[in-house]
Amino acid sequence: MFLHEDILERGANGVFEKYLGKCMKLYRVARNAVDARRSLLYLAIALLLLVMIHRPVDVVTVSGNPLPVAEVSGKNWRYDLSFRVNNLLTVEKLIQCESQGQNISRVDSNGQISRGILQFNGTSTWNEMEQRFNFYGDPGNPPQAIHMADMMISNGLVGRWTCARSLGLTK
Repeated sequence: MFLHEDILERGANGVFEKYLGKCMKLYRVARNAVDARRSLLYLAIALLLLVMIHRPVDVVTVSGNPLPVAEVSGKNWRYDLSFRVNNLLTVEKLIQCESQGQNISRVDSNGQISRGILQFNGTSTWNEMEQRFNFYGDPGNPPQAIHMADMMISNGLVGRWTCARSLGLTK
């Protein structure tokens, strides 16, 4: 580098101009380096945004119990369901009358065993409705029994329950 005296001396044969030229050259290099770094930064941001926009989205399933879609309940009983119930009040009244919400199996007035919260007769009513609605399940499974009953009620079959008649649910 140059000494201070060299730059200020008269007749230093252009030392000052050389010094100033080197400073300007270093300034231009530094300025270009900053511009290059700034350009690289903008490019990196643009690429990052592009990756984020076009990246496939993963669906994350949360373990545990799903939030209920419907709740069927009565006095001292409740069932949370993962599906919608179209005839909620009618189903609740039938469950309350048939079993008080208890998932039981017992011999019915016709001498056959009725099962579940809606007291489906497994050998006649349940089997017949499985074929009719192409829905196969177990009358002892409360959500499946509620779904079957909901389909039956929607298709005008509420009269299949003795309780429906005693509750005035039939027309």
